Amino acid sequence: MEHGYTNRTEQRADVVRKTFQGPGADLRQHAEHRALSTLRGLYPVPAVASAGSGWLETEFVAAHHGQELLDSGQAAAVLAECGRAVARLHRLDPRLLDPSAPPTSVIQHGDFGPNNVLFQPTTYEVAAVLDWEFSGVGDPISDVAWCEWIVRMHHPDVVSDLAEFFTAYGQQPPWAQRQHEMLRRCAWLEDFARRWDTQGAAVIVWRERTAVVQDWRE
Repeated sequence: MEHGYTNRTEQRADVVRKTFQGPGADLRQHAEHRALSTLRGLYPVPAVASAGSGWLETEFVAAHHGQELLDSGQAAAVLAECGRAVARLHRLDPRLLDPSAPPTSVIQHGDFGPNNVLFQPTTYEVAAVLDWEFSGVGDPISDVAWCEWIVRMHHPDVVSDLAEFFTAYGQQPPWAQRQHEMLRRCAWLEDFARRWDTQGAAVIVWRERTAVVQDWRE
């Protein structure tokens, strides 16, 4: 399906099948299944339809994709709703996912951004948050900084609208902390790409993206 990158996704009638690929595919499938099953009814996620060895099927949610809305001039509304969505997620009890989670932690989506959010038409409210394979518990800045990274890297023309995201989220962590988290995540993804294919172009891409982030200024 369009907008799928790490794994293979395909729509089959009223469900979407994701086939997990690459390093730690089984662990990422488990993380996604756990998050979707746990958060259903508490947070806007697609329902799990079925699962098998290496794959997971969820309901198909008919809604507008966040990236397409950004490109069509709806950045302010979309990013404000993203901020509210992250704030709502971070208010949930992290012990839902991990009974031993420290009280200062939050439930992390792990790859949060408008690229993984579907929106209702006209109201732009979140219809579903997708792709929970990197979910877990940890520091809230991870989701906040990564959403900013998605916008800065892939939608630089709407960076000024990030103010709507932080306002809706309720706070804006210092730039040094946000940039540090972006660099940490880029380094992790470079290592992920290297473990998948030591000679692959993705390793070079992530190394180049790290260099770009190092040059960013708030």
